[in-house]
Amino acid sequence: MIGPMISAVASPTFQFASYFAIVCTLASVVFVYHLPLPVSSAHTHHEKTSHETKPTQQKKTEFTLINMLKLKTPKSRAAMFCLVIRLNMALAFHIFNTVWPASLKTRFNFGPTDHARFMSFIGVTYAFSQGYLAKRLVQMWGKDGKTFVIMACCAVLGAGRYIAYYTESLIVIYATFLFIINALGTMNTVITADTGAIAPSNEVGGLFGILEASQSAAGMVGPFLGGLISHYLGEDAPLIAVVAVYGFLFSFISWGYERYVISSDNDDGKPGRTEVKKSI
Repeated sequence: MIGPMISAVASPTFQFASYFAIVCTLASVVFVYHLPLPVSSAHTHHEKTSHETKPTQQKKTEFTLINMLKLKTPKSRAAMFCLVIRLNMALAFHIFNTVWPASLKTRFNFGPTDHARFMSFIGVTYAFSQGYLAKRLVQMWGKDGKTFVIMACCAVLGAGRYIAYYTESLIVIYATFLFIINALGTMNTVITADTGAIAPSNEVGGLFGILEASQSAAGMVGPFLGGLISHYLGEDAPLIAVVAVYGFLFSFISWGYERYVISSDNDDGKPGRTEVKKSI
C-alpha cells in the first residue's frame, strides 16, 4: 500500500526503485532475525503432562493432503472444501492477470505511475475491507448469513471483473474495483476465520500451510493456463474462464459451505454426536 503510493508520488527510476527494494529487504531480514522466538508448544505440553504416570500416545494429524483427500471425517471434508475455494480463487486471480495489464495499456495507455496509483488504491481498499467491512458484514448477517455474504462476494467479483475489462471509462474502473477489492477482502477474511476454526490450535499451522501451497501452485499454473486459453480461444477467453470460475464458486458455496464448513466447528467427528459451543 505504501510502496505504490511512494512510487506514484516520487516516480523513481527503475535503478533507484531496485536499490530501495534491496535496502528494504535487507532491513526486513535484520528485524526478522531479532524477533523473539515463541514459546514451544511441545515444551508447554511436556510440562503439563510431566506429573502423569502413564504416557499418552501423540495423535496423528488429519490435516495432511492425503488424509484430507480421503474425506473420512467432518473436519477433513471442511478443510478440503476450503482448499477447493482457495485454489479456484487463486486460479481466477492469476488467469485474469494474464490479460488485465495489457488491457489497461491498450485502453488507457497505462504507464508505471498509473499502475502505482492504481495499486495504491487497491491496497488502501483491501486494508479497509479486511479491517472494517468484513467484521461489520458478518455482525450484520450473523453466522447463518456467512454463506450469503461469500456468495455475494463471488457475484461481485465475477460481474466486476467483466465490467472493468470492457469499460472505456477510467472512473468506472476505479469504482468497479472499489467493489471488487472490498468483496475480495471480505471473502478472504471470512474464509480464513472459518478455516482457523476447523483445526485445533496445534494443527492450524499445517492446515494453512497446505492452503498456501495450493495457492502458490495456482500461481504457477494460472498464468500458463491463461496464456493457453488466450492463444487457442481468443484474447477475451481468459475473462470468460474467470467469470466461469466465480460462477462455479457461487454454486459450490451455495451447495455446501454451511453443510461442511460452518457446521464443522460444532462436530466432534463422531457420528450422532454434536457439541454445541457457547456464543462469545
